[in-house]
Amino acid sequence: MGAVTLGLMLGLVPDNPASAQVLNNRLVQLLGNNCSGLGVSGTSPGFGANLNNICDFPATASTGIGGGGGAASVQASAASILNRNILQRLEEARAEEGQEGAKASSMMMNPFGVLTPGLFRGAGMAASSSPTGDSSPGMLNLGRSTRWKGLGLFAAGFVESLDREVGVYQDGYKSTILGFTAGADYRFSRQVTAGVAMTYSNTNGDFRNGGNFSTNSYGFTFFSQYLPTDKTFVQLTAGYTNNNFMVARNSSLTLPDPGAGRTVSVGGISSSNSNGNTFNMGFLTGYDHPIDRFTLGPRVGMNYSNTHIGDYQEQGGTGLELKYGDQYVNSVQSVLGMQGTAVVSTGFGVLVPQVNADYIHEFANSQRFINVQLAEDQRANPFQFRFQTDTPVRNYFNLGTGLVAVLPNGLQPFVNFRAMVGNNQFNNYAGTFGLRVEM
Repeated sequence: MGAVTLGLMLGLVPDNPASAQVLNNRLVQLLGNNCSGLGVSGTSPGFGANLNNICDFPATASTGIGGGGGAASVQASAASILNRNILQRLEEARAEEGQEGAKASSMMMNPFGVLTPGLFRGAGMAASSSPTGDSSPGMLNLGRSTRWKGLGLFAAGFVESLDREVGVYQDGYKSTILGFTAGADYRFSRQVTAGVAMTYSNTNGDFRNGGNFSTNSYGFTFFSQYLPTDKTFVQLTAGYTNNNFMVARNSSLTLPDPGAGRTVSVGGISSSNSNGNTFNMGFLTGYDHPIDRFTLGPRVGMNYSNTHIGDYQEQGGTGLELKYGDQYVNSVQSVLGMQGTAVVSTGFGVLVPQVNADYIHEFANSQRFINVQLAEDQRANPFQFRFQTDTPVRNYFNLGTGLVAVLPNGLQPFVNFRAMVGNNQFNNYAGTFGLRVEM
């Protein structure tokens, strides 16, 4: 969070869980007036040298300036990024089988621009296929999908932009996410497909108040799909992700002493390296109704995730470094959406525009208290305090659109775009463009 002038009385303030707490506020309250909020008056043999330098300053003012509101905000945000590769692969599996609805709706909007040849069967232009009749699409740099005797292999890459606005309790940032997914699935029958996928992603970002972060995530997902009829489907997913968070945030504090005509200012980078994991489960069902060259279908689903961020301690030389306790974040989201596609034949090939819209509602995730202590408070009973996160947005939408041109020579240039709307905390965009070649 950017530097903010705080008009609060300095001194010992009860840590009331019912009251909203900003990290900046708490630091000013605790460290003003010779660190009286920590239960001392001046230096202490249980404090580190940098913290003692702060406590030795006889500030008497009732205002102060602090920085670093986003100390623990990025971990939970980065762990919640949705991987849409699995949903796309199950769309492909339906199209490969020749499910009636999937033939015209297999291009589910996603960040990867994956499109299956099944989309064009019966659309006035035959898609190339292997001698056995199974489709074997290829994708320049972004993905490849094959199926042999019931076994399917696939891979895809993705890129996203995730920006967080500055909130009352948390810092803002801009970040870019790059990654890929690879896996295999097996068709046990015309109606049942199941498989596993491995995913790696890297998130790099910069805090608006200074500093940066990098997150490496490694995970796997088990998935299955059942086709009750030619126009309906049911999908189940369950996965685990291990996350490594490297954060370097800007920490700053200024305590003025009007009586002496001076101030004390400390600042610098506080860095940390922490780990966490996420368990998730998902359910999605839908119906695809073909109308001539159009297909329209609803989607209904639920997603659950449990994120654990292990305890960790920041390193630095400001005296403002923090030691964090374990954190847990639970999320339950419903998905209600519609997807539509069209197949348009032209003199130079087939154009396939598509649109989709999903309404997301969050049930479980809420404003959290984060338990911390000053890392340089090394007393036998260090003073522990807490600060809050922003309340997550409960309702928002994901909107997408795309266009693929299927040319007679087997080339398939495409462009896709997806955007999150109605979320005043996050801006999330994903766009792809390129050329797919049938192998």
